[in-house]
Amino acid sequence: MKKFLFLTVALFTMSVSFSFAQTKAEIQASVDRNAKLQKLCAKQPKETGVSDVDAYVSGVYKAAIASLKSSELLHNLYYRQIGETKDGVTDANSNQPTVEELVALGETLTEEVASIAKAGKGAEAAIKSSKENKNPLKAVKIATAIGFTTDVYPILVEESSARISIIKKMIETAKSAKM
Repeated sequence: MKKFLFLTVALFTMSVSFSFAQTKAEIQASVDRNAKLQKLCAKQPKETGVSDVDAYVSGVYKAAIASLKSSELLHNLYYRQIGETKDGVTDANSNQPTVEELVALGETLTEEVASIAKAGKGAEAAIKSSKENKNPLKAVKIATAIGFTTDVYPILVEESSARISIIKKMIETAKSAKM
């Protein structure tokens, strides 16, 4: 019986540490994606004068900014959960995030997925409007704006999906630690 109990505890500990290791790599990938988003959002294109294009670019830009903010919150909660600072130094003073905090962030992230999808729906109208444009001076602005969304949107979708996966693991870990 003691061997069984010891084995169970050992397996649980290994699975939790593996989960943290896997999530740590995911957090680092998220940090890298956010750095790319931050760099791209610093170069937000100016308005083109074509309402559908401007609405699409604005929607993608706003979704990217919201994504950056919630990713930062997710990263902070993750580091609190593992008891480290972002530099990898053990933080004895960190308090574990509660399940309620993690669930609230999970709900926010789910709402962001809907806003990202809504922003993406404007792509078809933006492309149609850009094709109807005959002004060569506007064409350059439109191409720059569409190029911005072409660069930002895939990163945004990938980051959104990764955050949902990370928060699910964090909630599972918090619930199992609570038992």
